[in-house]
Amino acid sequence: MLIGYAVYRDLHHVQVVTGESQVQAETVQSVDLAAQNADVTLDAGQAKEASTEIANIVKNDVKPVTVITATPATVETVAAQEVKNLGADFAIVTEPSQPNTVVDLKTVAQLPATTPVNLNQYNVMAYKKIIRDVTVYPSFTGINPSGVSEIDYGVSRKITNDGKYLGVVGGYDFDDKKVKIGLRVTF
Repeated sequence: MLIGYAVYRDLHHVQVVTGESQVQAETVQSVDLAAQNADVTLDAGQAKEASTEIANIVKNDVKPVTVITATPATVETVAAQEVKNLGADFAIVTEPSQPNTVVDLKTVAQLPATTPVNLNQYNVMAYKKIIRDVTVYPSFTGINPSGVSEIDYGVSRKITNDGKYLGVVGGYDFDDKKVKIGLRVTF
């Protein structure tokens, strides 16, 4: 099974940076396409939220968090490294001076080395990398809360591109005076 996964991973290259036109980047379909290219699963609400945020950045004439200034040969590497540095799941790059032109990073990479490249990069974080949570359980006397029965604290790390997490949880049960430690899977 591990060998099969390793072969799949090597043959199935994800594209964490997708080039699009500025007009396209502001649509739900465009965000969905970029997510699919990066092998990230989004629900409709996440795609809508990301496309709305991109549209608001453009509408308010604000520069995105990342503006790529690179040589043609390094533009793909710089964009992918920025996704990694920011902890994003994927990114969309656009040409700010030509909002209707689709950016093809392979074509950009073949431009003469002296050609200046300036692209807007919209980094999308579909899921948090780490989730921390605290749970407090009340104790009851009949139907009335009478204090705290248990407190738990957990830390989970994202393990899949569709938002599944694995983590540890620890807590204290005040009623039984016991410490608890466990494994948490969130899906």
